[in-house]
Amino acid sequence: MEQSYPGLRASPQWDHRNVVMNLTSRGIAGQPRLLIVDDAADALDAWALLLRTEGFAVTTATGGLEGLQQARACRPALIITDLMMPGMDGLALCRALKADPVLKPIPVILWTAATISIVKPVFECFLLKPAAPNILLEHIVALLVKA
Repeated sequence: MEQSYPGLRASPQWDHRNVVMNLTSRGIAGQPRLLIVDDAADALDAWALLLRTEGFAVTTATGGLEGLQQARACRPALIITDLMMPGMDGLALCRALKADPVLKPIPVILWTAATISIVKPVFECFLLKPAAPNILLEHIVALLVKA
């Protein structure tokens, strides 16, 4: 049974049912692994489920330090991190990722509900929460194709 997500067809060119097939047609083989880092367990589980439904392999972490450890362990194709987390926040995680020569090439999406101003971004994409699933998927695909 096909799942439906409200607003997912906002872009007429977007077909959410075949995200991984679309990536494969653009030269990205296999099932790209995404790492999602967020201290809100319910949100983490919901986004992980959505992205798995779209054909991605998903690893999750509940904080910045765990996210950094998971990134080193699984070498994801892309990382999505919340900004505001206890301990190592998302910005500190981005800085740590970009300081590591092995992890530096991995594209990062930083998302938050907070309004912030960053002079020198250390991430490839910034999204405000709540982000619509189609918007997140479009950014994921765009960053994976660029990488």
